[in-house]
Amino acid sequence: MTSRKDLVRIGALGFAAVTAIASSLACSGGKSTSQTGAVDEGSDAGSSSGGSSSSGSSGGSGSSSSSSGAGSTGDAGVGGVPGGVAGPGATVQGCMIFPPDNAWNVAVDGPDVQVIHDYDSQLPQGTSLHPDWGGYSTNHYGIPFNVVDAGQPDLETTFNSYASQSDPGPNGWVGANPNATGSDMGTTAYPFFAGMKIEGDPGHGGTPGNLPGDQHAIVLQQGAAGCTSYEAWNCVPETSPPFPCANGAKFALTSNAIRTLGWTSADAAGLSILAGLVKLAEVEAGAVNHAIRVTFNSTQGAYILPATHAAGSSDTTLPPMGLRLRLKTSVPTSSYLAASQTIMAALKKYGLIVADNGSDWYFQGDSDDGWDQMAPDGQDTLIDEISGDFHNLKGSDFEAVYSGPPITTGL
Repeated sequence: MTSRKDLVRIGALGFAAVTAIASSLACSGGKSTSQTGAVDEGSDAGSSSGGSSSSGSSGGSGSSSSSSGAGSTGDAGVGGVPGGVAGPGATVQGCMIFPPDNAWNVAVDGPDVQVIHDYDSQLPQGTSLHPDWGGYSTNHYGIPFNVVDAGQPDLETTFNSYASQSDPGPNGWVGANPNATGSDMGTTAYPFFAGMKIEGDPGHGGTPGNLPGDQHAIVLQQGAAGCTSYEAWNCVPETSPPFPCANGAKFALTSNAIRTLGWTSADAAGLSILAGLVKLAEVEAGAVNHAIRVTFNSTQGAYILPATHAAGSSDTTLPPMGLRLRLKTSVPTSSYLAASQTIMAALKKYGLIVADNGSDWYFQGDSDDGWDQMAPDGQDTLIDEISGDFHNLKGSDFEAVYSGPPITTGL
């Protein structure tokens, strides 16, 4: 387990405030020890039908006119992206999901955003994109989130893995503080509740940290002064507290603060899962105004801010956690289903952010039975139509953009 003295505490500092620190650390090599944290095995707990990987190239691929090597750290940019522009931001159930200038919400399609080719050899070019979501009660695909109001009580929640890199609930830790002791185990209270939706709709039983699926639990708590996302990995459903999970993270959604450098979250990258999900409501509204979470089978043991953790190898040609990828402007999308076009527009404007280890080019959305309703053509479900559309997009249709140097601080 990483020693506390090896961690750089960010606390309430915003993302822009630590970019210069990260650049300095990158130049000096940072601190590298063993990787720990929540690592997906295979895909994120299942996949919807259609969109399986295949070989071949896709028509319409091309490159941006801007091209570079490792990029420059001279301009921190908006959301850490030199040339990036703050978007309108995303709102879910009345909750702003981070400020407009947050890394998740910054547009990366501008002419001054640099394209980099450092990882081209390890980003599978002939593999199809796969929308990894679907219905909750029908096939248990996707990652669900639960919405509660400000009055939802905080109930006992236990962590048995990586508690030292977990956040306590509003009332702190019950008993010893694992952040100070380095313990894997800790007890706190989150606004979790019996019957909350957990990824995969798992049955009772099992030990957190050793479950066959990710079993993420996410609770979005509304609040007059701003909303908070509570996110945990490898959770077991219970009929009463305590609610056992492997670890947990808390995100104040009005803030650009990032996690302690070197800390995981419910995501191996130390990022918010909720922020990066394609949500049915926003697709139905016709706009996905944020970047989207994506996984790769093999990743580098380093991260790019706002990611704060990695769980990969020493191979520096592999994509690091936090790497941003965007759909090339030249890729035609007008022939696809309207819902697919909405998502593809987001991939061109906001792109993908590498957030976890899993199947190559799997990108995640929420778990909502609405995805399994009939598509407009009346011939298939909406998610099957979307999956079929994205089967036509390959890795070669994407390009990596510069958003900072890979660092290893705290790992």
